[in-house]
Amino acid sequence: MSRKPFALALLLMISVMTGCIGQEHEHEAHDFHGMEYNPASPAPDFTLTDQNGQSVSLSDFDNKVVVVAFTYTSCPDVCLAIEANLNYIDGEMSGESDLVFLSISIDPARDTPSHLLEWTTQRGYDWAHLTSENHSELTHVWDDYHLLVDTSHINSNHSDHSEHSEMLHQVAVLYPDNSTALLDGHHEMLPEENATGWNLTETTMAMNNVSLNYSVHETYGHSVTGINGIDSPSDWSWWWSLYIWNATSMAWEESQVGIDEVRIMQDTDHVAWAASNANLSLLPTPGEGMDTGEGDSHGHDEGDGEEEMYEVGHNTVTFVIDKAGNKRLAFTGSDWSTANFIEDLEHLLNDDSGAEGTSDENTGHDH
Repeated sequence: MSRKPFALALLLMISVMTGCIGQEHEHEAHDFHGMEYNPASPAPDFTLTDQNGQSVSLSDFDNKVVVVAFTYTSCPDVCLAIEANLNYIDGEMSGESDLVFLSISIDPARDTPSHLLEWTTQRGYDWAHLTSENHSELTHVWDDYHLLVDTSHINSNHSDHSEHSEMLHQVAVLYPDNSTALLDGHHEMLPEENATGWNLTETTMAMNNVSLNYSVHETYGHSVTGINGIDSPSDWSWWWSLYIWNATSMAWEESQVGIDEVRIMQDTDHVAWAASNANLSLLPTPGEGMDTGEGDSHGHDEGDGEEEMYEVGHNTVTFVIDKAGNKRLAFTGSDWSTANFIEDLEHLLNDDSGAEGTSDENTGHDH
């Protein structure tokens, strides 16, 4: 028998082996700067609330490269550096339509949607910063991403801190004679979900022993008719008007919806009732009582809000999720190079194949 068939088979085997080796070399051609998951693992989906009060899910960004950072606004160091790095990268890669940044809070006690809106607006950060009124939703996300977070601030410092700064809700009152009151309300007195302006008004008035008269309309809901014994007249020469605090413009704005439709911690943290014939410029600003001790039953000293800030212990990891929906890279700490980060992102943006060993059937996203 001729040896040609054997030689041909051997040649084919060598050729296939060479091809496999070449393909493996091609896949490993890029050495990532971040820690690469090998094999890449599906990124768990989540749905949280952004600074505009809108629901945001990871699955909203299928077929995009998503950077997921875990930070909090009151962090004294590392988180602020990460946020600044992401802002720089966002600016450098602003033309990349397939790149998304998400920052998830590890401090829901202070990082309410309204506070996140104020904080991001002041710094010019235009990507989604996510939180949740349901703290168990956030802890579930932390667990899914194997993030170690000291959750004691949710159970202890949250309730303590709610007597101060961001978690102190207030109801301002401007009477017909232009006298004012700034009444403190407590977050824990509100419903855990879907707290409204009426919930805040009613509980705050009761806590401060201020009488409240109101009517309930079948269509329009609650309407305040009297505060502290001062009722609006039947001739409608003046009436009680509703205002909400705009944390972005730092000003009171007349509400365009009824008190039952105002969402606390989403639309606003504070509400005001003003006599329509009073001088609106005299409406007290939220927090005034905390600085002066006036109108604040807790009698805080000036500067307490800053001194009582607590830190949240956590490990610091920033994840990069590829277009296939897999956790592909992780950057720990904050001292990583933005240039290296950008290089890794550019590779993933131009690489539609995803990580080896993944499939469309297991992307980690709910469709």
